[in-house]
Amino acid sequence: MSVINPAGFKNVIEWADVMTGSLGFFSDPTNGTDSNFQRLDDPTKWQDWAEGIFGGVDPLGQDAPDPRDYDNWREWADRLFATSNFQG
Repeated sequence: MSVINPAGFKNVIEWADVMTGSLGFFSDPTNGTDSNFQRLDDPTKWQDWAEGIFGGVDPLGQDAPDPRDYDNWREWADRLFATSNFQG
């Protein structure tokens, strides 16, 4: 698992779909998990999504930048990618 570089993505939903899939939050038909868990459907709610995924100590055990400190999703995602020790 790794933080996906946001550079090549056109919008936050496209990047969030890849990120949540990479982190294992999408459905697994073998265990019946919900495919909408942690999915970002409204681009204006990217900070809520980011807090849900990376709030506090994120799933990879790292402290992520606080999305509430950023007005732009790409600035936050660039910072997340740049400061993470788990880049892919």
